[in-house]
Amino acid sequence: MNKNRLMAALLTVLFLIPVLTALGEPAFSISLDENAVLRGMDRSWSQGYTASDSRGRWNLIVPVRVEGGAESVTAELKMQNPGMSPFKTQDMTAEAQEEEEHIWGIRFGLSMLAEPKNGDYPCEIHITARNQAGQEQELDILQTVRVRNGTEMLEKSRIEVTGVEAELHVGEKGEVKLTLSNPCKATELENIELKMSDAEGHILPRDAETLQAGNLAPGESIAATYPVTVLAKATVVPHILKIDLTWTAAGQETTYTSNYTVAIHQTIRLEQGGVRMARSVYAGDSVTLSVPLMNMGRANVVNVLATAAMPGITDRQSALVGTIQPGETKQAQIILTPGKEAEGDYTGTLTVECTDEDGNPASFDLPLNLTVEKPVKKETEEGKESGTEKKEKNSPLIIALGGGCGVLLILLLLQGILLRRKIHRLEEDRL
Repeated sequence: MNKNRLMAALLTVLFLIPVLTALGEPAFSISLDENAVLRGMDRSWSQGYTASDSRGRWNLIVPVRVEGGAESVTAELKMQNPGMSPFKTQDMTAEAQEEEEHIWGIRFGLSMLAEPKNGDYPCEIHITARNQAGQEQELDILQTVRVRNGTEMLEKSRIEVTGVEAELHVGEKGEVKLTLSNPCKATELENIELKMSDAEGHILPRDAETLQAGNLAPGESIAATYPVTVLAKATVVPHILKIDLTWTAAGQETTYTSNYTVAIHQTIRLEQGGVRMARSVYAGDSVTLSVPLMNMGRANVVNVLATAAMPGITDRQSALVGTIQPGETKQAQIILTPGKEAEGDYTGTLTVECTDEDGNPASFDLPLNLTVEKPVKKETEEGKESGTEKKEKNSPLIIALGGGCGVLLILLLLQGILLRRKIHRLEEDRL
């Protein structure tokens, strides 16, 4: 029994040893060791290690870390553009050796053309690691083969400027945005510097005069923003913006200048001098509404339109003022006529609308108040009608009184004549 137990324990131990050993080992992986410094390297990749070019050979050392055990590590250098290569036709693979624990050194020594052209040739290093179990791990590293000792350039370095946009307003801070692109196939643009200037001196750099835009690899693009300040004296007309670019390509400094037209806008500054209108009006009469409009800005204000709305008097009544030049004042006038039956207090709104020369709209509202009174003319007519009715009512009495007076007058006249005759007779009898 004891022998059987001992045998079972030994078998268990023998079974667990490889399992535990496998568990203790790290997973099979491969990576670039940027901190390693192998023989022939003056610094690590993280410190800026670069390939060397000596006696017509291009030399590069790539330290890779392989965990989990590797049986072999191989690498191949592939040019991204096979038609543009500084190398002779040759085998561009390399067998790596484990130079330190878990660190394999890949060493390329490639023959270059007799007269290679200066440029930056993009390439890719494809690395494959295999272990004893036949498993593979792959790693791709992008690399640039830089040639600087040639007699001529592979291509003329150039830069493309596109998408120039600017939101600029008089007396305000602004930004000029643009896109910089490197159209070259094998030339990297380094240390790109950007400057902008306005011939009239109305657009000035807000911070530093020079903007550092960095580097551009072949086919790469970046978006740049140049902060500016627009002076208060700037005119609201298109400005020619000069863009100066400076960069280094294959060790040579290059400059490029281009001009672009940008617009400077002025915030609409249309001021009003207050509504001028009688506070009250008689029903059926007209009242004139006027408001002075002043352009306090530095650009024309166009399509100025004044619209009055006063429910009960008018739903909508407009007057076109037109264009108001900088510093100019124009009157907006509207005639309102209440109906003959209108009476009481009315309220409304005067809306002034306009645009700048770019079509940007602006508007403001002013309150309106008007009292409509009962006409005095109506009261006078009623008085006349009442007087006429009284005259008509009193006419028979007046006629009667007039007749009586006439009869009495006749009687008095007759009596006078009779008295005169009697007196005449008496005088004749005395005689």
